[in-house]
Amino acid sequence: MSESKENRINRQNIRKGFQYLKRNGIKEAFFKAKERLDPDASITGYQEMFLKMRPNAETLSKQREEKYMHPYKFSILVPAYETEPAFLKEMIGSVVAQSYENWELCIADGSESDLVKNTVMEVTGAIEPHVAGKIRYRKLTENGGIALNTNAALEMATGEYVGMLDHDDVLEPDALYEIMQVLSANLCKDGNVYSNRIRAVYTDEDKIDPDGIRYYDPNFKPGFDIDLLRSNNYICHFFVIRTEIARKVGGFQEEFDGAQDHDFIFRCLENAPVSAVAHVPKVLYHWRCHEASTAINPESKRYAYEAGKRAVEAHLKRKGVRAKVEHTAHLGFFRVIYEPVPASVLRLTRKQWDAMDAEALSSIHEDYILILSEDLKPLHPDYLQELMGHLSRYEVGCVGGKIYGKRFRVESAGYTKDEAGKYVPNYSGLNGHYSGYMHRASLQQRVDGVSLDCMLLRKSALEIEGGKPRLASQYIVVFDPYAEFRRK
Repeated sequence: MSESKENRINRQNIRKGFQYLKRNGIKEAFFKAKERLDPDASITGYQEMFLKMRPNAETLSKQREEKYMHPYKFSILVPAYETEPAFLKEMIGSVVAQSYENWELCIADGSESDLVKNTVMEVTGAIEPHVAGKIRYRKLTENGGIALNTNAALEMATGEYVGMLDHDDVLEPDALYEIMQVLSANLCKDGNVYSNRIRAVYTDEDKIDPDGIRYYDPNFKPGFDIDLLRSNNYICHFFVIRTEIARKVGGFQEEFDGAQDHDFIFRCLENAPVSAVAHVPKVLYHWRCHEASTAINPESKRYAYEAGKRAVEAHLKRKGVRAKVEHTAHLGFFRVIYEPVPASVLRLTRKQWDAMDAEALSSIHEDYILILSEDLKPLHPDYLQELMGHLSRYEVGCVGGKIYGKRFRVESAGYTKDEAGKYVPNYSGLNGHYSGYMHRASLQQRVDGVSLDCMLLRKSALEIEGGKPRLASQYIVVFDPYAEFRRK
């Protein structure tokens, strides 16, 4: 069953549409609704594809038999509060069903009633004692909120890695197995001591309806990208981190309740190299959607988006990055406006750049080189300041804007290298009024390349290869959708 128009036209989406209209006006709301109703080839037929790719009983059985040099123990942290028993049972059942069996489930219950306690006792009483013993339950003296309740679960953890699971969500049975495959592949040996290069692992996710029947809105994620994480908590679920790191950063902070995961992920990964963060490109987590959840009703927890904005701001402050953060038209998505540093800029056309060689590059005394085709018209007068802001960050060597064709279709929103090493334009042909899959055509993010028609380069980040200038490998390339241009 695919995400059809019938599924998308429902009470919740209509309500969200009216809320979006109130915040952003008629024009933006019209294109938001139109994009929502247009079929997305990337997710058409998703449920059929997902169910087909699921491991069968035989595969899961083989996974259970697999042996590991270092069988890491996972502590799954669940803060619970007056959880609907059916949801809680399904959540616990999804952990019990894991094909990788070295786990413990740490439930910290902040409920006023014994609803959660009684449900846990019912479940543990009906399963084998050796499995029931891996379910650790703690009744808290008071409800401290989601952050403090999760910290209580973290205190219970005895595993080398911890993973966060909401009390009404569901894991796929091979979730821990797939994560173990990554960890096993990254063991390294120093003398007789084994360690692991991987600090954190995250997976793809989707949503399920209250009945757990319909799977939809898959979130297929890219690799670790701090720019995208500043734009949105795209990592979210299922996130697994070394226990020692989770404790070292102080666990979860209650001042960010509602966006405590976003803040926690920032603090865990702020100083991690890209190679230490692994992504499993497989949907292994299902986010339950019901009336009270932000997944189905963003306005139900508007405070969470304010907390998310503060989480990004706090992260930037810790990193010493001078910038301000703004909400975008889409709740939970942010724009970071970096403060540019004073710098000189040489403006060139693409033809001039194509003729650039080592001698010509050495004669350039300006700090930055702006390449802008003569047939591009900027849609905002401050586009240069927008681009220059990114180069105030030492790790960024190149930044590019968003280019629309004459019919206001996206020509360039950054490029991604395919398996053959070819640069493929992102979101090419997308209606310029649309925000794209997961709004990513309208979010700041790291890319493999940007258009030669519009880029700002740091001169000191360039090196000569084959007689032509190229960006040195230690620098990253950023796509910024707020520097917009249109073909004349």
